[in-house]
Amino acid sequence: MNTKTLGYSTMIVSAALMGCVGLFARNINTSGDVIAFTRMTVGALCIFALMLHQGKFHLIKSTKLSPTVVLSGACLGLCLAAYVSATQYTTLANAVFLIYTGPVFSTVLAAIFLKERISPLTGGLLTAVFIGCLFIIGIISYDPNNGITMSLSFSKETFVGDMLGLASGFGYGLYLFFSRYRTDVSSDSRSFFNFVSGAVAIGICFMIKPPSLAEMDTSSWIWLLAMGFFIGFGALTLLTIAAKHLKAAELACVSYLETVVGAGIGIMMFGESLTMLQTLGGILVIGGGMGEIVISMAKKHQSIKNAQLDS
Repeated sequence: MNTKTLGYSTMIVSAALMGCVGLFARNINTSGDVIAFTRMTVGALCIFALMLHQGKFHLIKSTKLSPTVVLSGACLGLCLAAYVSATQYTTLANAVFLIYTGPVFSTVLAAIFLKERISPLTGGLLTAVFIGCLFIIGIISYDPNNGITMSLSFSKETFVGDMLGLASGFGYGLYLFFSRYRTDVSSDSRSFFNFVSGAVAIGICFMIKPPSLAEMDTSSWIWLLAMGFFIGFGALTLLTIAAKHLKAAELACVSYLETVVGAGIGIMMFGESLTMLQTLGGILVIGGGMGEIVISMAKKHQSIKNAQLDS
């Protein structure tokens, strides 16, 4: 499997799993920072055990830590804490959209500081998925009387959740940006240090505001541990692999698939509605994300074919 195929495959699965965050979070009776801390801690333990089993512990010992390695993990942990909290205080669609302002932010940073070129085609696809998110969130809406309207307003009922969503988007953008540095570090080691750095960052927050587990029951603990494994160890490890093999703009296009998963769960599990324009937004998200994959794979296939003809 070539690096692009590996990157796209892992990113698709990671985005699908990440889209289930709201489903898990709404079944756990504790704060978002506790949930995120559990995800990072379970992820660290699982990846450590896996590397130990595969005889790769030397990769952890030989990794030279740098500020970007530590910062990427810390930003990931803090953005997930804010995101999980956002899903508990606002709609799933709002929370998902606001965290996905991050990939746009990271794409701009990568273009400026890492000189990653954004092709017109990739830029167009990224624009399409971003507009799709605006449809899903309802910022661009339609009604027979006023036609298509565009507005961004925060109600008092969802203000806290929306602000946490914005904070999660900022943190996610920084995580994706910092992940583009030190691609020499193996995916296994990078995942381990991401998990550890994220857990430490959230742990520092606990020192400022101690968490409460008073309302946790048996069902909450089961959901929490399952989330730690599937959406902690599983989704975040795959995301780390994808970030190593894809450019920031490519990551951004595919990552928006999570918005469709999150909105779909909101409709099916929590009775949240979806208008025709929001459905169109989902189509744009899927089309833009898959378009980037299909075009990239077609170019790869054509280059291989041309190389075979030349030889």
